[in-house]
Amino acid sequence: MSTTEILAVLGRMTPDERRQIARRLAELDGLVIDSRGSIISEGDLAELRARLDRFAAEWDSPEMTLYDDYDTSRASMEPR
Repeated sequence: MSTTEILAVLGRMTPDERRQIARRLAELDGLVIDSRGSIISEGDLAELRARLDRFAAEWDSPEMTLYDDYDTSRASMEPR
């Protein structure tokens, strides 16, 4: 099948069908697709997890709950 023929078929597909094909192609290439549909390699995913793990303890600390509703917390701290 030529590139032109493939593009013609893709043009007739629904967005969901195109996403399914993209997921399958990514799986064949050993890639990972996140919940938003972004594609990342297993190696990049492992590196990202390792980098984020350094911040996990701080991010999960009780003090960080302030950011759960940042706008309300900030408003309560501003002088009136």
